[in-house]
Amino acid sequence: MSAADVARAEAKVAAAREKLLGSTQALQARLKPSVLADDAWNVAREKGQEVAAEAVRAVKERPIISSAAAIGLAAFVARRPIAKLFGMWRGKDK
Repeated sequence: MSAADVARAEAKVAAAREKLLGSTQALQARLKPSVLADDAWNVAREKGQEVAAEAVRAVKERPIISSAAAIGLAAFVARRPIAKLFGMWRGKDK
């Protein structure tokens, strides 16, 4: 191997090393906790907007069914106070 071949090989190795170092630095920048948190927040916000838009569309298409579902959910969430209220009416206060 001549000196020119060695110099070319060393230059090639140095270029590969710089490329790898640049890739490593870029990866470190992308894996910073603040960057990851911002990315996660943006994805969650976009998904939330999509879900909200879909919910609005569904309610507009089927308002009666949507109202019935909302009433059912509210009754489920408030089942204990509602049961207590009916118990008081029947004279079985707990």
